[in-house]
Amino acid sequence: MDGEFMRMLQELRNKIGPLRISSGRRCETHNRASGGYPKSAHLQGQGSDIQVFGPRALKVVEQSRRLGFSGIGISQKGDHKDRFIHIDILPREALWSY
Repeated sequence: MDGEFMRMLQELRNKIGPLRISSGRRCETHNRASGGYPKSAHLQGQGSDIQVFGPRALKVVEQSRRLGFSGIGISQKGDHKDRFIHIDILPREALWSY
């Protein structure tokens, strides 16, 4: 995992408490199999998916923006176990939903 990403992730944990990471660094094979973007931040260890839903998901999004994460993807449909917030530090600013 990228050192700067891990520092920021720890800072996020310090602000809101424990986080359940559902996907961190991925190899190209796993990324393809999971339908990941070909240039995914997961491939460089610069992104993670956090399993979270409800009001806590909003806190993750808000704090992530304050801390400087540049990419935030929101997936809050379906079963609670399948909901997540993606955060990354790729060199761009983006907010999207899945």
